[in-house]
Amino acid sequence: MKKTVKPFSQQLNRTFRKWHRKLGVFAAFFIVFLSVTGVALNHTDGLSLAHQPIKSTLLLDYYGISIPQDVRFYQQQTIQVVNNSVWLEGHLLFESDAKIVSVGQLFLKHNKQKVFVVATRQSILLYNLEGELVDMLGTESGVPEMIKAMSINNGQVIVDSAEGYYQTDSDFFDWQVIQPLIAPKWLQSEQASGDVVHQAELAYRAQFLTLERIIIDSHSGRILGDIGVFFMDFIALLLIVLSISGLYIWVKYTKNTRK
Repeated sequence: MKKTVKPFSQQLNRTFRKWHRKLGVFAAFFIVFLSVTGVALNHTDGLSLAHQPIKSTLLLDYYGISIPQDVRFYQQQTIQVVNNSVWLEGHLLFESDAKIVSVGQLFLKHNKQKVFVVATRQSILLYNLEGELVDMLGTESGVPEMIKAMSINNGQVIVDSAEGYYQTDSDFFDWQVIQPLIAPKWLQSEQASGDVVHQAELAYRAQFLTLERIIIDSHSGRILGDIGVFFMDFIALLLIVLSISGLYIWVKYTKNTRK
């Protein structure tokens, strides 16, 4: 008895069905993953993905976001100076191009409010206790250049600059050269526990990595470097193959049902 040989087209159709099912199961996860991340990226603003910092030390280390070298605390640890940025209770106030010298508190007589006085190498900034900018004074306003230290006492502000000691009152209108007999008591940073320092470091690092960045890199495969990009290219080709094989199977099935 002779063995019946199936037509080549029928064998090809069966092979397509077999591999289409296997590859389809494998690709299903990536279809769901790419769909979910794609929808999330399409609604970045609504989901505020760009404003959700990542605080996982593993991810921060993986992205090469280093621990800041300069971490200081002022005003009972409510003010944190991290590298060249100033934070108020964990919220970023501003970033400076120049080094932050020190931070103190002063009562402004002309509007009767307390403010934080932030001294950088080139300027002095005033913030109210809610973190709103009140004034920013630079060398054009008479602020001495290259400030090295600051002292606040009895409504007077004294700075040690490259040109010597200068003093002004809470109005900051007139800076005068002084030669004090006793060295001013310069503002110093406060000691903090290891946990408080760690939280300040983490908040600083987290601003450079957001949930939006993680989703974008995951969607494109860049989170795994070049290997991840090539892998996602392979997945894209796989989905193309599945589409073609699925279309082929559908066409053959349609023809067979019409016979």
